[in-house]
Amino acid sequence: MKQLFNRFHPITQLEKKRASLVAEGNLPDAIAELLSEPFPAPESKLKDLEFFVFDLETTGLDPKEGRILSIGYLLIRDMLVDISTSFHTYIQAEKYVKPEAAVINHIVPEMLSEGKLFDEAMDEMFRAMKGKVLVAHGTVIEKSFIDAYVKLRYGLPPLPLLWLDTLVIEKSLLRNKNDSGTGDYQLASVRERHNLPPYLAHNALADSIATGELFLVLAKTIYGKKPGSLNGMYKPLYT
Repeated sequence: MKQLFNRFHPITQLEKKRASLVAEGNLPDAIAELLSEPFPAPESKLKDLEFFVFDLETTGLDPKEGRILSIGYLLIRDMLVDISTSFHTYIQAEKYVKPEAAVINHIVPEMLSEGKLFDEAMDEMFRAMKGKVLVAHGTVIEKSFIDAYVKLRYGLPPLPLLWLDTLVIEKSLLRNKNDSGTGDYQLASVRERHNLPPYLAHNALADSIATGELFLVLAKTIYGKKPGSLNGMYKPLYT
C-alpha cells in the first residue's frame, strides 16, 4: 500500500518531470545543477531535509511588467533556522523602481546601483537551491517570477521544483478546524495568529527569516512532538 501511495503521490510525479527534463539534456549550467539531485520521498522526515526559505522583492505582482529588485534567503537545517546561511542582495535595476512600490518596500534606486547583475544573482540563487525543498509565503509571486525568467532567458517551461507554501499550509490548517480565520493571510497577520512577534516587513531577508520561523511553528502545530514527514506539509501548488 505504501509503495502504491508513493507511486501516485504528487511529489513522485514531480520527480518524474525533473528526471525527464534532466534526461533531455542541453540545460543551462545553473539549471542543470539545480535539478541534478532527486527530490526526497514523500515519507522523508523533515529533520533530515534542508529547506531553502526565500523571498523576492519586486516592482509589482505581474512578472510580465515587474522586475526583481532584491533576493533574500537562508536555510533550515535539522528543523532550525540557520542564520549563518542568510544571504541578501539587491539587483542592478535602478530604472525599474516605481514610486508606488518604493513606498512599500523602501527600495530606492541608490540601493540598487551597487547590486548584482540580474543574471548573476539568479544563477547564484539557483545553485543555492540545489538539493533543497523551497519554502516561501505566497509562492505564487516567487514561482511566477522564476517561471517568467527561465522562459525569457532560456526558453524553458516552468521548472519542476518542490515548493512548500506557508500561506497554503495555514489555509489548510484553518480549513481542517472549520475556521475561515480573518481572511488575512499576509505573513505578518499569520505570524500574529501563531503568536510570533512583529518583524520588519518587505525586506527580502527579513521576510525569509520570518517565513522560516513560521514554517517551524506550522510544522509543530501539525505534528506536535512527533517526528514530522514531508508528506504532511506538502500541498500541491499551481502546477
